[in-house]
Amino acid sequence: MNKISYYLVLVVGIIACLSFIPHAFMGYPAVLEHIQKGEINGAATNGMQMIWLYSSIMMLLSGIWMLFLAKPVKNGDNKSRTQVLLLGIGLSIFGVLCTYISGQVDGMFSFTIEGVLLLLASTIFFKRADNEQ
Repeated sequence: MNKISYYLVLVVGIIACLSFIPHAFMGYPAVLEHIQKGEINGAATNGMQMIWLYSSIMMLLSGIWMLFLAKPVKNGDNKSRTQVLLLGIGLSIFGVLCTYISGQVDGMFSFTIEGVLLLLASTIFFKRADNEQ
């Protein structure tokens, strides 16, 4: 049993789901405010709104998917482990690139932490089920 991996995936999934709330319900109005002020204009206005909506929805769906993956990971399912590994790689790369682009450690660094936690869950703390080939 992979209790540590289970809890890591569960915690990151819950954080991702909860992060959706401020991202969608406070972030999107802030985007609209920047558009209204003219700080975002032209073709970027529609694109920015669509990107923000997409990222909000995907944040929620990624969190939900992690919640679905937590129990199979706990049971040592290798296919679930691979999915958690890929999510961890993606979040880690995203967080590191955001930190690089901004030139500072800010709130986006939390994605790096979430990614590293998923990487730990799918590598160091993961034990395959005995019955898997």
